Amino acid sequence: MIIWTVQPVSALRDLETDGVFRCDRSQSFNLMKADTLERPYRWLIQRMTEKIGAPPAGVEYPIWAWHTWEFARRRPDTESAVFVRRTEEKVLFTLDVPEEALVLSDFDAWQYVLMDSYVADAVTEEEFDALKERLEGLDGEELRVETERSWVNVFKTDPVNSELLIRGRYVQATFWEIRREYVKDAKLLPVNA
Repeated sequence: MIIWTVQPVSALRDLETDGVFRCDRSQSFNLMKADTLERPYRWLIQRMTEKIGAPPAGVEYPIWAWHTWEFARRRPDTESAVFVRRTEEKVLFTLDVPEEALVLSDFDAWQYVLMDSYVADAVTEEEFDALKERLEGLDGEELRVETERSWVNVFKTDPVNSELLIRGRYVQATFWEIRREYVKDAKLLPVNA
């Protein structure tokens, strides 16, 4: 399956010398904030293990990539606000990864998981009102458990574009490592800060 990922230039060296690139926590913008992201990342890693198997030895965190951009199977716009300002050169990889090695999730829904919030999948106003009423009746621990249960909704990626729910506009893919044989193209992205 064709996907796209932006990685540090060191990924090119790793792929050339070792044939594989794995997430390096010290070079990950999001993992530098690991104190706030540890719980959602651990939750995702557990779901990935259930869906695609345990990570290879030495892999602690997944690689993130783009599967869908603006409801289409196309390369992401690397100048979009979704991307962090580049203070150093990066590489945009086009990869062809076996489908069974990927876990797809909705980028917008993932933001709710990162904020430790409920991931609703209500499409109609009636569904949303019923959900809101049910959640308002829960106490702290019940609400926490119900919130975490809702996180599985991030794996729903079929497109929906309604007043209450937008899903599938941006679909991300997570997987354990980039292998040399996955690489179809590598494009250097200049500094843009």
